Amino acid sequence: MRDSLLVIFKKRLNLFLKGDRDGVSLGSLSTGTSGIYLNVDTLIKAESELPKTACNFINEAENLFESVSVKQQQVTNLRWNAEKQLFTLLYALVKANNPKVVIETGVANGITTNAIMKALDLNDNKGELHSFDVLPETSNAYIGSGNWNFHLLNTKNTYKQIVNEISKLPKVDIWVHDSNHGYRWQKFEYLLALKSLNTGGILISDDIDASSAWAELSRSHFRKSYIIFDSRKFIGIAFK
Repeated sequence: MRDSLLVIFKKRLNLFLKGDRDGVSLGSLSTGTSGIYLNVDTLIKAESELPKTACNFINEAENLFESVSVKQQQVTNLRWNAEKQLFTLLYALVKANNPKVVIETGVANGITTNAIMKALDLNDNKGELHSFDVLPETSNAYIGSGNWNFHLLNTKNTYKQIVNEISKLPKVDIWVHDSNHGYRWQKFEYLLALKSLNTGGILISDDIDASSAWAELSRSHFRKSYIIFDSRKFIGIAFK
């Protein structure tokens, strides 16, 4: 009996720290969510909160994704790469919303970094992207033009360090989570994002099915939220 309780405890602890590799159920995720969509195009066309002009950039984003995926150098595990729907969503929204300050956590091989930076560089106000990661090698994931700021986080003081770094920045327009997908970190980061975003700001998260944090906050903290299916995982979009 003692052994079985220990096994259960270890599984619960692993879920809390690292997320659930088998995923949180769609039923759980959908509670408190305004809609679930199969792609970016249907989401933007259906929801009034999102700028309709973003639809004008979807084809451009999809073509750019193929180019970036082929040309992008590998600096870390390819398994961590963002997929097509997230890339398209980010590029289209950044082009349409013309944000001044964007945050992303988790750089990996720079797929989402490229989506955001290439859109920012084409916009009129030339906004800035602040990217956070714990891997030093990801500082080389983007080599293009524009106002890119890489922040290396210490794995021992990650929570305190990112709070300190964010406090030095202006209010954020778009926040993108694609880092640690464990419950503890996801909930912490989502709450930090809500605190840091401008009113009406957008929180976008990859892998919302990795823990129960998104489902929990969509019921209690997000003004409005949506879900997009991205081939092997779910993306969340929430408004402050």
